[in-house]
Amino acid sequence: MDIKCLRKMADLTQFELSQGCGVSRMRISLAECGQVELRPEEATHVRSFLLRAIEGRAAQLRGVLSEKQAVAV
Repeated sequence: MDIKCLRKMADLTQFELSQGCGVSRMRISLAECGQVELRPEEATHVRSFLLRAIEGRAAQLRGVLSEKQAVAV
């Protein structure tokens, strides 16, 4: 799991991800640069939070795009 790539897709900082999933910012930072591997329960929390955040971001983008299409028509 490429945490950094997914985190950026969700438009989150390490701090925001940390607050949302309950894993320390330092552990997230170390995992992003490959210095530690998250424990299975940490990885589950991170994945779940990132999935919700990315889905929310996608919904926002769909809304913006549909508004622009409506204006263009």
